[in-house]
Amino acid sequence: MKRGGVQYRLTRVYLLQLLLISLATVLGVWATANIIEHVLVKEALIKEAEHYWKLQSENPQQPRPNTRHLLGLLQSDQVHDDVPDTLQAMPDGYQRVKLNGQNPIVYIEHNGSKRLYLIFDEQRVTVLAFLFGILPLTGVLLVIYITSFMGWRKSRQLVSPLVQLADTLRDTSVDGPRQARPDLSHIDAEADSEVAVLVSALEAYADRLVNFVERERQFTRDASHELRTPLAVFRANLELLAGQVGDRPQISRMSDTVDDMEAVLETLLTLARTEQRDQQEEPVIVNDMAVNLMERLKPLADRKQIRIQVRQTALVTVKAPEAVLSIVLTNLLRNAINYSGSGEVAIVLAESAVHVRDTGSGMEADELERLLKPFERGNSKEGGHGLGLAIVQRLCERYHWQLDVASERGKGTDVRVRFIR
Repeated sequence: MKRGGVQYRLTRVYLLQLLLISLATVLGVWATANIIEHVLVKEALIKEAEHYWKLQSENPQQPRPNTRHLLGLLQSDQVHDDVPDTLQAMPDGYQRVKLNGQNPIVYIEHNGSKRLYLIFDEQRVTVLAFLFGILPLTGVLLVIYITSFMGWRKSRQLVSPLVQLADTLRDTSVDGPRQARPDLSHIDAEADSEVAVLVSALEAYADRLVNFVERERQFTRDASHELRTPLAVFRANLELLAGQVGDRPQISRMSDTVDDMEAVLETLLTLARTEQRDQQEEPVIVNDMAVNLMERLKPLADRKQIRIQVRQTALVTVKAPEAVLSIVLTNLLRNAINYSGSGEVAIVLAESAVHVRDTGSGMEADELERLLKPFERGNSKEGGHGLGLAIVQRLCERYHWQLDVASERGKGTDVRVRFIR
């Protein structure tokens, strides 16, 4: 049982209940014994003494009480019973006395020159009390304990499917929709019970969720494939146009837009493939990838009159799919180039992290809050679809990397990916 779990709490409640019942029983027996000894027995002996004095006044030869449980002794001018010295030295009243190896209850009372000793043998009464009191009470306690145990076992049986369900959901992987679809067939819940209804609802919800994700992936994959053809045609015509009229700024901007669209489509296609099946992870040297990306995107940076460089302060190696890491760094670098306006973009390789810094206009705090949401862009006149950083965040969460963005208006932006996995 897990501490804090339902079964643990039920067991604790039942044990506490049994403890309280046992404690109440012990206190009840103790209180009853004290009441019998200090109230009932005392009152009975006092009444017995009054009754004897009444009879003795009517008949001076009245014999002293002498029963199985009560012995009376008298000392007077005419009667001299053999009273033990221990009793003779005791004052009048109700008290316990050690006598002949026993500890009986004694009541002593004067009536003129006469002194009456009533010795009550409680041992026999104790046996009777045990036979007619303690044994039935013990039987009642046993019944309470047995019924409590049966109730505890039944409650565990009723709660057990719920605990199994919680454990199954706790141990279910959430790395992908197929893995996140829990197998609930082993949960033994009674038909029409609340747990059975919950299991059925969870299975139906999981099926709908998996189907929805599959449809989204299929759409992403199909759309990426279908949009490649018109983009390829558009690029070919741009190249023909550039050959006829020369390299003009309008054609360069259209070419950059085509590059961005192709990068987005490639990213979406790679995402669909990555989330559909696990990609092979291998050690990747981030330094080499950063240099390759700088060379590949240098023409885009040159057209925007931006200087791009790589600063290496540490050798960074990460175990991950190379395509995924390339998408992350490419999106960060493209965003930095597109939104810098002018100045410098630097890829800084630090200990277990990579920074992409630019000297652009920077962003305010409210822009940073919207930055990582899909289809949200900073307050810039540059084109874009607002997907780059949202995709980067999604991949960083998938591979347990830490993504941090720091920016200040007029001083640029610093995006850091820390490989903490």
